[in-house]
Amino acid sequence: MDLTWLTVSGVVIGILVFSFKVSLGCGLASISRREMLSIAAGYLVISLFMGMAIELLPENTLSFALNTGMAVHLLVALLLVALGIITAKRWNSHCHDISRKTFWALSLPCPACLAASFISCSFLAGMVEIDTWKIGLSVGLLFFFSIAAFSTILRRIKANPSSLGRAMIILGLFYILSILLIPAYISCQKISFLSPGSSAAEIVPSYLMILSLMALGFLGRRWGVFS
Repeated sequence: MDLTWLTVSGVVIGILVFSFKVSLGCGLASISRREMLSIAAGYLVISLFMGMAIELLPENTLSFALNTGMAVHLLVALLLVALGIITAKRWNSHCHDISRKTFWALSLPCPACLAASFISCSFLAGMVEIDTWKIGLSVGLLFFFSIAAFSTILRRIKANPSSLGRAMIILGLFYILSILLIPAYISCQKISFLSPGSSAAEIVPSYLMILSLMALGFLGRRWGVFS
């Protein structure tokens, strides 16, 4: 397959996955259709500005975005888990709907995801002879229509706020696991097992993270989050 088409398909798939994440918040929260379309339109505008900025930002800005992406990814993951627990617990325990106050963690632009989309579009712009603003507009239109379509489908499910909370928790845990698994996979390409010189400082954090996830699942069940 031609490298250009492979890159385009990768960018499209990434945008669709990102759009589905946004749609989980818009479709499961208690917001109006106009508010949902406003969020979708916001992504169109942001994408257009990203396309216009591709040729203006220096390369060291992209390097900085890559270096800080993991830290931002972890912060977003922890925020999703925390707000997901609060949203589900408030509904399961008191039938209090706070989804309008917490859905933004899923639906508003995530710095890490936007940085990844920007880098992908920058790479694509270097391969095709198309004005960068046109790439940004195409990405924005895809964002708009996919968010509108996914959100409409999810709104027909008529789920309660607990469903939004569980979706936030699952996505947050997936983010945390990706932070653990991706570096571990890269390390496995270099070594088949722990070397004799591995220090406790390299091993303990991974075990603590796994134990924390197990403890979070136990506490979530005890607090009525998953009831």
